[in-house]
Amino acid sequence: MIYRIRVTANTQDGYVYRDIEINSSASLEDLHNVILQSFGLDGTEPASFYLLDEELNTTGEIPLFPMDETLQTVSMDKMRLHEVLHRSSPRLAYVYDYLNMWQFLVELMEEGPEISGRPYPYVAHAQGQLPDNPPEIQFDIKNTDEMFEDEFGDDEWDYLDDADDNDWY
Repeated sequence: MIYRIRVTANTQDGYVYRDIEINSSASLEDLHNVILQSFGLDGTEPASFYLLDEELNTTGEIPLFPMDETLQTVSMDKMRLHEVLHRSSPRLAYVYDYLNMWQFLVELMEEGPEISGRPYPYVAHAQGQLPDNPPEIQFDIKNTDEMFEDEFGDDEWDYLDDADDNDWY
């Protein structure tokens, strides 16, 4: 069985994606390698796939290699695509380079038979190029002054204004 998977990065210039055809019994490490090659990433940094629920919350991590041997984490080379990506769970997140945080959404688009003579994995379609640097992650955090106002509009933390940094024990 061949999976057609769309791997998408959201950049400031829009979406950049690759449609990848790969055998459903391939390892996540195989998919990792084709993502690196197809997006032009150098492959020198660690990476992980993350299992996602229906609301796209992470429910588990599958790293390139285990960071902590005591956690008994399954690495990418041990996990097959069909075990984590299927119709009832069609999405994964992929993060490459934990310092720069290249983030991708991996989606199962369709399943089909192998095409005779086609080498797999196969990049069926490519749209756009990654920028030199990943986009900054935007957090939606309220102004801290507004967060600490009580219902009367007073700042609950007034007593800290007179505190000296050396007063903390």
